[in-house]
Amino acid sequence: MKLSELHRITTIAMQSHSAQDAEVLLHYERSAMEDGFSRESSEGISDIRLVDDWALPGKSLVTDEGPLPQKLVIFYDNHFKLDSSLEQ
Repeated sequence: MKLSELHRITTIAMQSHSAQDAEVLLHYERSAMEDGFSRESSEGISDIRLVDDWALPGKSLVTDEGPLPQKLVIFYDNHFKLDSSLEQ
């Protein structure tokens, strides 16, 4: 998915007044379809970064990848770990 596509989709979601402050969760699609959606099995966004290249060092000796465009990487973790209100 390109950043412009993500922006378009979130813009559509933001047009719903009730969704403007909605929590964003990540969930594996196949699991949601097969087992049903459950907040307990979803994940939350832990970080978002712009990176110039993947974190793999060195240059490939097999493939000439050429200049790589910058990527927006969304990291995730269990949303219960990310919710500071649950800290003990």
